[in-house]
Amino acid sequence: MSARRIFYAAEPTLFSVLVAIVALAIAMVIVALSGNSPAAALEALWEGAFGSTSRIASTLNAMVPLVLVALGWIFAFRSKRVNVGLEGQMLIGGALSAAVALEIGGLPLAVHLPLAVLAGLLGGALYAGVAAWMWARRDVNEIVSTLMLNLIAVQVISWLVRGPLQIPGSDLSRTAPFPDSSRWPQLIADTALRWDVLVPVAALVLAAFVLNRTTFGFRLRLTGANEEAAEHAGVRVKRVGVTALAISGGLAGLAGSSVLIGGQTGTMTDGFAAGIGFEGIAVALLARNSPVGVLPAALLFAVLQQGGGLMEARLGIPSNLVLVTQGLVIVFVAAGTFLLRRRRRARVSAAGTGTGQGAVVDGSAVEGVA
Repeated sequence: MSARRIFYAAEPTLFSVLVAIVALAIAMVIVALSGNSPAAALEALWEGAFGSTSRIASTLNAMVPLVLVALGWIFAFRSKRVNVGLEGQMLIGGALSAAVALEIGGLPLAVHLPLAVLAGLLGGALYAGVAAWMWARRDVNEIVSTLMLNLIAVQVISWLVRGPLQIPGSDLSRTAPFPDSSRWPQLIADTALRWDVLVPVAALVLAAFVLNRTTFGFRLRLTGANEEAAEHAGVRVKRVGVTALAISGGLAGLAGSSVLIGGQTGTMTDGFAAGIGFEGIAVALLARNSPVGVLPAALLFAVLQQGGGLMEARLGIPSNLVLVTQGLVIVFVAAGTFLLRRRRRARVSAAGTGTGQGAVVDGSAVEGVA
């Protein structure tokens, strides 16, 4: 492989790294303008995320749902479907997982935990399936339907923690603690890290394999690149889109399950998703919709989340600076995507002009196909 082809293949990853650096640099400029030391802010950010074993564990724990949600977005986006209902699918998946954990008792860990995990995955997939069915059968735009389903999911969770799943005889809007047989065991004692940290790693490897090494993955990429060409090639575009949305929702539901049965509190409240569904989308955008880039992108967001609290406590810097930094990342990614597309079109046009015929373009240069 030539050096030029290596550079073109690595260009999206390099771009994502540059975006993260520039966003952090601008955030530090804002810190300096507020009268604080950027060096002290970076030190607090680092220490808050990696300053001790327990903080490292918390950072890794925060990555788990972000990776799963980001992979969910990627699956849907590869088929040209836009699933903005990942937060709602997280909520419903988590609720079904909580119901299995609380209502099914007397089972050993080897049976109860897998059932709770599978319930979360199934709940998210079925909830995404509602939007998928409306799109496939009634031509309802999935952006609108998934967004509206988010609002319904919020109300469902609010009703559950104040009704059927509320602690008996309590005024608190939460469920009873989940039994140990339904919870992920601790990986490191006296920390937030549990064995569910391996779930996103397994999901990432499986997603990369499915997307790049299977017939379904090829159909998914072909559908996302050109629906009309996919139909002419014999691909059932509607079926591919519905399947992609269901997988997307299943991964979000798995994230919701992990937050609950892998979390520190071991109970469900109505705010357990805490915006993770939308942060996961930002992670996927930073990773440029590549499973390979999801882990470092999720790590960056987890570091900002965990380190932001210490920055506020130590230096008085508002933790909302984290949201500003995440917003900058999204803006730069959107702008950079536009510029990269222009460069790729220019390269394709130049190649076609130079040879006098259609140039053969590397599949990685096609947005949504790599």
